[in-house]
Amino acid sequence: MNIQASGAEEYYVKDMSYEIEDGEIQYGIKYEFAPKNCADIFRVVKEVVSQTEINDANLKEVKMNLLPVEYYNYSIKVSDGSNVSYDTLRMFKYEALEAERDDFSKTKNQLGSKFLVDLLKDRLSDQDKLKIEKEYSHFFEALKEISDINDIINWQETSELKGAKKFFSHINILPNMPPMQSILSSVRLGYSEEELSMQGLGHRNLVLLFVLINSLLGKETDIALNVLTIEEPEAHLCINNTRLMVSFLKAFTDKNKTVQLFYSTHSTEFINKMNLKNVVVLHNGKAYSFADELEDEDFAYLAKNPNLDLFKLFFSKKCILFEEISEELLIRSYIDSKETLSDIEVLSFHKGFKKIMNIWKKVNEGSDNKLGIIRDYDNQSNAKKQHDKYNDDKEICVRTTEYYTLEPEIVNTGDNYKILKNKYGDVFGWNDMTDDQLTEAWKNAKATDMFTICKDLASGELEGFQMPKHIQDVIDFLSQESEEVL
Repeated sequence: MNIQASGAEEYYVKDMSYEIEDGEIQYGIKYEFAPKNCADIFRVVKEVVSQTEINDANLKEVKMNLLPVEYYNYSIKVSDGSNVSYDTLRMFKYEALEAERDDFSKTKNQLGSKFLVDLLKDRLSDQDKLKIEKEYSHFFEALKEISDINDIINWQETSELKGAKKFFSHINILPNMPPMQSILSSVRLGYSEEELSMQGLGHRNLVLLFVLINSLLGKETDIALNVLTIEEPEAHLCINNTRLMVSFLKAFTDKNKTVQLFYSTHSTEFINKMNLKNVVVLHNGKAYSFADELEDEDFAYLAKNPNLDLFKLFFSKKCILFEEISEELLIRSYIDSKETLSDIEVLSFHKGFKKIMNIWKKVNEGSDNKLGIIRDYDNQSNAKKQHDKYNDDKEICVRTTEYYTLEPEIVNTGDNYKILKNKYGDVFGWNDMTDDQLTEAWKNAKATDMFTICKDLASGELEGFQMPKHIQDVIDFLSQESEEVL
């Protein structure tokens, strides 16, 4: 792992330098998991293979014995193989919060008590501890007033011994200040003056994450770098609580400069459009860093694009990208009318399809995922040729409109002109119009006309209606895999 340090940070990594490259000192460490003694490994493996013949059929039965991890050991060294001291390594801290956090909120005894106590201990100053001790003394004085020892041990009044009363007059209650750990351990998390266990799983996870993240860091002066990984911070959170978590993580990292935060998520709420260089896409065991794969103009394009649903784009088995709202209404309505097309995602991306296709091809290399592109011609022949280069009809299918807008594409396909005229002639005033006139009237009409037609298409009321060829080609391309599997 290479380490980049600047300014005062170089003090902490001075013992991790291993070479000078282009006038810059290089810092780094490596983790090794290797046999402690190769002879032991050879002996164990030899015994396994001598007892039975190893082949593809029985390999799974003995594969764990072929890798006896109990004979392995780990070590952390500088990248050139030299040793690094524990005192240096302890300045670098790593904590992980897994997605399975429900155990922390099952019972009152597990409601993050340990982490809350640790957090309170780390954050309490000497003055705070002194105040707690004084308040405990006040509590004791009140207890002493209402718990007179003479009311508890009162047999001296009836004793025949003359010194009994004098003896018991010296018995009293003394404070027994418990350790600070014991006092803090009596504290539990709550919400709105109620037990946290009374809240829903979403609220419990949100509050617990706040406490866990703060408690795991320790004091800032104790470490040079604290790496914190969080798996699915959105788990069990509604959209409002998800936004609270996003805001908290941003404020938290801005305030704690020694913290480097990594989180894996399925929610685009955690992706900052203005800082996409921090995004790494993971797929099929490979990682693609936007900082390495994209240029500045690509970041600007994605930041300006109104749709940033990258998860659907990169990970959907079948996805259609288009430009205009009219295409979205039409395609979604058609897909809704066909049960066999329900696994197709539909996303709007305004222009810039080449950049998206380049990223998509890298992320989906070797997968069975497919991408369909539906773009407008816009009287740009060169742009059409450039996009057609991506059209391999195996992974990507690109189709461009023949006309300038969608309406003439629909009207001039199959019997759509007759179907639309018969269905909506009285409604939209199309009875006495030619196909060209109907097209112009539709183009100049309000969006409600397209909405009405698409709504009827989705409900199956436009029998015989055909999709424009460029759209149907893409849908057929995406449907091929389903038909082959069936």
